[in-house]
Amino acid sequence: MKKAFVRRPSAEPASPAERIVTTATRLFESQGYAATGINQIIAESKTAKASFYDHFPSKELLGKEYLARYGTSHLALIRTLMQRSGSPEDFIRSWVRILKRQLKLHKFYGCPMSNLRAQTADSSPLLKTAVKDLADSTIELIASYIRTANPGGLFAAQKTATLAARRIFSAYEGAIHIWQLTGDEAALDDIGFMAEQVLKSRD
Repeated sequence: MKKAFVRRPSAEPASPAERIVTTATRLFESQGYAATGINQIIAESKTAKASFYDHFPSKELLGKEYLARYGTSHLALIRTLMQRSGSPEDFIRSWVRILKRQLKLHKFYGCPMSNLRAQTADSSPLLKTAVKDLADSTIELIASYIRTANPGGLFAAQKTATLAARRIFSAYEGAIHIWQLTGDEAALDDIGFMAEQVLKSRD
C-alpha cells in the first residue's frame, strides 16, 4: 500500500521589513554601510521601493535598526559568556575564542559599532548617539561583572570597575583594528593579554 503523500506547509516568507533588515545586515557587514546603497538593498531583498520607505523612511533609520539588533545579540552573547565563566579572565578568553571562530568561518568583519561610526563620522548624529549608547552599555556590563566577580576586591568600587572595563573595551577595539590593518589573526590574542594586565593593575 502506497503511503499517502502529505505536502508540508512551506515556511512563511519573511515580511518585507525582515527581508530588508536581513539584507542590509549582510551588506553593511560585508561591504560596509557607506558603500551600500538603498537601491541595492531594495533589489537584493526583493522589496518594492514604496514598501522599503514605508518601513524605513531613510537609510539612517535602517542603520539604527541594524545597530539595535546587533546590540541585542552582542550584549546577550557577553552575558552568556559571563554566566559560563569562572572568572573575568575566563570570560575574556571565551570572548576571544568566539571572535576567532567567527573569523575562521568568514563571519567576522570587525566591530559593527566602530565600523559604522568610522563610516558615518559626524554626518549622522542619530547613529553617533546609537553607537555611543551601545559602547557605554558594553562598558557598563563588563564593569558590573568584574565588580561582582570579586566582591571586596580590587574593583569593588564602581569608579574603579568602570575604568577597568573601559580599558578592557579599549583592548578589544584596538586589537580588532590591528587585525583589520594587518590581517594577522594573532592580533586578536592581544585582547586577552592586555585585558589580563588591566585586571592585575592597581592604577
